[in-house]
Amino acid sequence: MRALQQNVLKVKKNLVIIGYGSQGRMLKNMLEQYDFGYRFSGFLDDQIEIPRKKGDSFEAPLEYSELLLQEDVYFILAIGKVEDRFQVVKRLVDIPLERYATLIHPFAYVDKTVEIGAGTYISANAAVMHGVKVGHHTSILTGSVIEYESQIGSFVNISPNTTLCGNVCINDVSFIGAGASIIQGLTVGKRSLVGAGATVIKDIAADSIALGTPAVVKSRKKEPTLCNVYNI
Repeated sequence: MRALQQNVLKVKKNLVIIGYGSQGRMLKNMLEQYDFGYRFSGFLDDQIEIPRKKGDSFEAPLEYSELLLQEDVYFILAIGKVEDRFQVVKRLVDIPLERYATLIHPFAYVDKTVEIGAGTYISANAAVMHGVKVGHHTSILTGSVIEYESQIGSFVNISPNTTLCGNVCINDVSFIGAGASIIQGLTVGKRSLVGAGATVIKDIAADSIALGTPAVVKSRKKEPTLCNVYNI
């Protein structure tokens, strides 16, 4: 009887990865190597025109999610471009927030006080410290350091080896490039991009592209995006 109970406890939930690119393959490898309580079920991506079986998993276009919602399936986004990530979630509006999984790599350090939204994942060797808050559908990639009481919005990409030095605010739909450093107490506005290796020493306004050391706003995003339409 005890053995039967243990087997029941080990049953994993089915997880579908939305996004067939490099981040999607990285998440698939994580699921296969470590026990997150989920089993990789398949990929959804519009690059895949016709649903197909691939061993024990499947590959299918995004609209296939409507059928999956009838089953006990969970989802996670693996899309590097943050505005695309936002648009896909708006397109898949029938998927409730509670059906998005949150994944934390076992080699990441996440303080017990940290708050993490649905659909967010944290990669190996990242450190997320005391009082940090992270929104939905955000990725914190390998080796990044998020110091005390920083706030990271939804649909944000924190690239590898980024450092937020404490009490930093990264607003929604922003992309922070690899190796960037942002000193304590600063804010990066919505829909902004901070380039790889940049050192941010003053606030970055919304819709900015900031590059260099120290970071300088090189341009502003002039074209309206779907994010603007939804007031994000």
